[in-house]
Amino acid sequence: MLMLVAEINTSLDSLGQIFTQVMSWVGNLVTTIAGQPLLLLPVGIFVVGAVIGLAGRLIGR
Repeated sequence: MLMLVAEINTSLDSLGQIFTQVMSWVGNLVTTIAGQPLLLLPVGIFVVGAVIGLAGRLIGR
């Protein structure tokens, strides 16, 4: 039982490190996009399209 708890803690620590790294990459990406006005338009259109598509799927059920 103690071995299982240790393995779970190790796994959670690894997941925490992965989540932290991914959030760092996302932050850098958002900063880059916000700093480049030409990137803002296509990314904004993509995000709006994705939101409309997801809303349509959820409402259509």
